[in-house]
This record gives sequence, structure tokens and C-alpha cells, in this order.
Amino acid sequence: MRILVAGAGQIGSLVGAAFIENGHQVELYDSNPQLVEALNRDGLIIERRGGGANRYAVAATLQPGSTFEGPADLVLVQVKGYATREAAESLGPVVGPDTAVLTLQNGLGNEQVLREIFPTNELFIGITTHTVVTQAPGRLLHTGSRETFLGPSLGRDLGKAESIAEAMRHGDFPVTVLPEGEIRVQQWGKFVANCATLPVSALTRLPIDLLIQQPPAYDLMDAVVRETCAIAVAEGVPLDPEERVAFLHDLLSRAGGRASMLGDVLAGRRTEIDTVNGAAIVFADRHGIPAPLNRAMCALVKGLDQAIARGEP
Repeated sequence: MRILVAGAGQIGSLVGAAFIENGHQVELYDSNPQLVEALNRDGLIIERRGGGANRYAVAATLQPGSTFEGPADLVLVQVKGYATREAAESLGPVVGPDTAVLTLQNGLGNEQVLREIFPTNELFIGITTHTVVTQAPGRLLHTGSRETFLGPSLGRDLGKAESIAEAMRHGDFPVTVLPEGEIRVQQWGKFVANCATLPVSALTRLPIDLLIQQPPAYDLMDAVVRETCAIAVAEGVPLDPEERVAFLHDLLSRAGGRASMLGDVLAGRRTEIDTVNGAAIVFADRHGIPAPLNRAMCALVKGLDQAIARGEP
């Protein structure tokens, strides 16, 4: 398959490496010239938590489709949520009528943007959970992962979804295909965890191993999980808040590294708060749910975004 990965950040690079492992032609498209230069010069280097590293020769570009002849078979959109529309609108040279589009992005709302821009293409959604630290441009430390889930955005035909899963699946990268209803549960399940962990990590600036040693922070994250589960249930997604709390505790106990939103803050980048807690507020308003904790997280991180934009330390 010819696969274009839009967004050569941590997850885009990890998934791109999985495609390469399985023999597919991969182009990494990113707007960061320093990253593109490093990838083309040194390759993509992924250090593993247990020791050792893998180096992948990749084609990286600032212009999508510069290494393809004709449209891609698959486009993975893995940019930050606030950049989804701009990135998708730039993909015209590589998206033909038969190109499948996949998003594994954090948060909610990206799917709707992609559906608007690619109304006739097959669209697939999913989640993938990893803890990763960027050591240098094009060099990642992969400290932990859980199973990846994907499925169709609409419809019940799982054949194409299975072919995409097979393209990235290998020994330490398990991928499960689910029908639309079940992938929605997984999507919201991760969303709930993100609403709890990402802003708390960004605001405290604590890596996961230190964050979980703070009982007040744990209590706050548990409360955000319960509040966001109530929003999910109102939206018709059956999530058990206590099961999600237990899931969060297990996830954090195994994770290590640092949350992606903390990585953005430390790098002086804008966060994805609008597609995380900001999206939770949109759904809460739809159903008349107060959601004070999500509102507080969103307000505080937006303040942090403004400080970053002003160059505050």
C-alpha cells in the first residue's frame, strides 16, 4: 500500500513505523522543516523501553505526495486537533476517489471535519494509546502501549478496516477491528481518560510516574472521569464510570513517560484542549449537563495556552 501519514509527531511516527515494518511505502508529511530534515537525514529512530532502538528509513516531506505516483491508498491524519482542517485541505494531491482516510487523533471533532472535507471517501476512526517521549527531532523513546482499535465511521463493512489493521499489526502492535457501535465506545472511553489526564498533567507539569504519586491529583482525575462518563451516557455511549476509573488507574500504573499535552506545554506549543475538554463541554451543553470540572480544566489550560503564546516561562 502507498500510505501517507499527515503529522509526523509521536503517534504518526509510531504508526508510520508499524506500516514500514509490514513492507508498505510510507510518506511522512509534516509542516516542521527541522523535523522533515532530520527524518530524511537520519531516519526515524525509536528507542524502546526495554532497551535497544530501531531505525527506519523514511521519506519525509513538507509537500504531500512528493514521493508518490498517483493517489495514496490510505491517508492517516494524525495532526493536532486544531490543525486538522488545514492539514486535510492540503491533501488534495494524494486523496483520490478510492483513498481511505483514517484518524487515530486524540479528542472528538476531528472525524466531523474529515467527513466534511472528504464526503465520498471511506472514513475510519480509531484510538491508539502510547506513552512516548521525544528525545530529538525524529528520535522517540517509546515507553508503553496498549491495544489499538479501529473501525468504520459509518456502515458495517469491516473488510477495508481489517486490511488497514493488517497493514499496521505486528507482534508488539496489536490492532483490533470493531463495528461502528463498538468503536464509538472505545473512542469515548479514551476520550474520558484524556479529559482527566491530559489537562492535569499539563497544569502540574508532572510526568506520569510522579503524577500518580499525588493523591489530590488522582482524586481530581477520578472526578473528571465520572463527570465525563455522564456526558457520554447522555450522548448514548454506555460507559460505566467506576470501570473507567479502574481503567485509568491501571493505564497510569503501566504508562511511564509523560502525557502528550504536557509535551506540548514543555515544547512551547499550543495544546489540543479544544478537542479534549472543550469538546466535552460542547456535548455537555447539548444535554444540559453542568460539567464544572471540564469547564475548569478547559479554562485553565486555555490560560496556559495564552501564556505560552506570549512567551511566558
